[in-house]
Amino acid sequence: MKISFNDTQKIFSYIVLLAAALSIFIYYVSPQQPESILIICITLLVIGAGVWFGPVYSLVITLIVLFILGSLILWFQSVQVAIFSAAEGLKTLVIWGAALLLFSFISGRIHDLAGGLGKSVKHLQAEIKSFVAVDRVTGFDNKQRMKLELSEEMKRAERYGNSFVFLLLHMHYFKEFKSLYGEKETDRLFTFVSRQIRSSVRETDKKFRPSEERFGIVLTHTPAEHMPAVLKKLKTQLDTYRLQNGKYVSLTFHVCFLPYREDLKTVEQFLEELENEMMMNEL
Repeated sequence: MKISFNDTQKIFSYIVLLAAALSIFIYYVSPQQPESILIICITLLVIGAGVWFGPVYSLVITLIVLFILGSLILWFQSVQVAIFSAAEGLKTLVIWGAALLLFSFISGRIHDLAGGLGKSVKHLQAEIKSFVAVDRVTGFDNKQRMKLELSEEMKRAERYGNSFVFLLLHMHYFKEFKSLYGEKETDRLFTFVSRQIRSSVRETDKKFRPSEERFGIVLTHTPAEHMPAVLKKLKTQLDTYRLQNGKYVSLTFHVCFLPYREDLKTVEQFLEELENEMMMNEL
């Protein structure tokens, strides 16, 4: 999906048209009289409803306003209230009604075009996010890449009988650390964590950062019996972090791991099992 320059040009054209039509309308009604000010305010309400909520809302407000004013004109005529002549009132109502319908259409088009552009921008952002596979701070692959690699590893294990373990680390008090020490120190912390993880596992093991406070590792050709030794090494490497000011803070993680199982056929099933049924340990 691409953002069309024609759409942006259309929005600009409709905005210019709306501004011009509104200027002419305000000049026509001569806002020196109280009733003219009321007419302008209602007109702006219709335009605002069209821009923010769409043409349906502005048309509903227009119909309600025209119905109320038409009823009032008929009532004034029936009781012979000499506020204004019936002919003058009907003429004003017809002109104002036509203007409101025009404003409803223009503001509704602006709403629809802006909504389409917003969807296009969100779609492009999602595509960009999927293409950017590497986390800028740690150098680890992102969540989308993690799912892809995990799926490939599951297929290899099923085909060739390989064994692997998926290890997930969840850092405690991440938000509190970020709030207390700031963005720069947080990036420095995660650079440290990624470096320590690399030194604790093999180069061929695949490392991921699926979320801000989580790290995933696919330990290839690794049976579950080897995990205690891996966890012990990780605990030693990640136990303490030295701040830029020289002070030390202790790091704690929740850790869960899941060996490959033949009954787990999809990545979603594997990750759900990891989240919901795995034994949670503190590192």
